[in-house]
Amino acid sequence: MAELTRTVLAVMLTAGLSGCGMLTRGRAEGPTVPEPVTPAQKATASPSNPDSVGLAEFNARLDRYVKIQRALLKEAPISEEATPAQIKTRQDTLAAQLRVIRRHATQGDLFTPQVAALFKRLMSPELKGAEGRETKQALSEEDDDTAQVFLKVNAPWPASEPLTTSPANLLANLPQLPKDVEYRISNKRHLVLRDVDANIIVDFIYNAIR
Repeated sequence: MAELTRTVLAVMLTAGLSGCGMLTRGRAEGPTVPEPVTPAQKATASPSNPDSVGLAEFNARLDRYVKIQRALLKEAPISEEATPAQIKTRQDTLAAQLRVIRRHATQGDLFTPQVAALFKRLMSPELKGAEGRETKQALSEEDDDTAQVFLKVNAPWPASEPLTTSPANLLANLPQLPKDVEYRISNKRHLVLRDVDANIIVDFIYNAIR
């Protein structure tokens, strides 16, 4: 009787182990079930924040421009001992090269409508209330004695036009720029992206300040 009991238990144990093996093989050999998409993956595939999309687009377009500009500078670097005349010649040459490469460039290539709307919205809080009036007044005082700049992509920033200091509170809300370009305010209300080394207008936003 004891021997029969041991035999039955052995059979049951073997069957149990075989069943586990079949389940294991069934999971391994069966169809693969897709893993659920995590919230992070959803955010990457379809961003829910429209501002991040606009900023990414601006940064990508700006990065392409800066790479072109730096490549041209690397081909003919200017020495630290260069004279003002040599620096001016190199500046004019770089500007001419960029105009050829970007001969089809138009307003809005970097500041697309979506990016322009975003930038206006980012600056808007600094243009309201008492502080906003002070900001506009500061721009007005700086611009009173300057000529009206004719805005055109690839056009030079006029030598007669001072490089007005853009209010720090406005710039704080905008994306940071590489040293190759800078923000400038023209005619008290237009936001300009200026190439520092070539002294040309890369792009601009009409009536960015209201």
